[in-house]
Amino acid sequence: PREANGQKHDTVDRLMSVIDRELGHGENGTYAKFVSDATSDLSDIFVSRLASLIAMAGTRCLTVLTSTWRHPDQRHRLKRLEDALSKHLPEHAPFAFGAFTPPGDDSSHPRGRLRAIGDFLAGLSSKCYPPTGMRILVLDDFFATAASTWLVDDLDAGSIEGAEEYLRSRLPQSKDFALKIVHTYDSWLTPNGLSVEVGAGLTMEHYCHAAEFLGGGCSFCGRPPAAAPKERAVAKAVKNKKVSFAMKSCDEKAPSGKGKAKATAKSRPWERSRSRSLPWVAKMDN
Repeated sequence: PREANGQKHDTVDRLMSVIDRELGHGENGTYAKFVSDATSDLSDIFVSRLASLIAMAGTRCLTVLTSTWRHPDQRHRLKRLEDALSKHLPEHAPFAFGAFTPPGDDSSHPRGRLRAIGDFLAGLSSKCYPPTGMRILVLDDFFATAASTWLVDDLDAGSIEGAEEYLRSRLPQSKDFALKIVHTYDSWLTPNGLSVEVGAGLTMEHYCHAAEFLGGGCSFCGRPPAAAPKERAVAKAVKNKKVSFAMKSCDEKAPSGKGKAKATAKSRPWERSRSRSLPWVAKMDN
């Protein structure tokens, strides 16, 4: 009982530390501001920032979901996330994730998550993606673990750079691409010396790193908002009904008529592929 009480006390101390943890990079407040809605399990601030990155990436952006929310038993959560993103996109454009990583045992360890992303990259078809100009942005907390602990396919990644190199090695060598992992993770020690690790989400610091990769600006860093024209272009395209989130298979000639979506789902049940879309943003949580 005494040991159990001590563990409970440590848990409370860690939770209070998260609530009190001041945010950096010019963002006011603490992690308490990101508490998710009890009904949707979503933080509207994070959803808004993700939608901003998707818009920033442009009309050819493919969003790939590797989160456990891609699993069939989580469809209700996935639908809520897609609906929430739609509300924050220009002109409230209907949104659906363009693809899912293949099903597999990636729900408990960073190595599984990295391997799942790598498997998806290895399967990219030249029919879908041009040989040059691809940009790949990965957003993930990797189960709230430090990059120094990551190991995948007998490769000791050991760092963000090592993980990025692993993912690059999984892409077809003929591809010309840029790749960046934004590790949405934070860690610190409490005043009592307890270690705290959290999946931090899209704090302003993480958002800034992602936006920089996509050509966006940051008022805190002083970079000009280079992505603003792209966002206006997305809004204009949506208004003119030039942006489509309907999917078709890249590996097979898409059938015409009402059976199109059904045939695509049957051919690759884990993928809702988008036509010639890049760069892509991989949205990943738990």
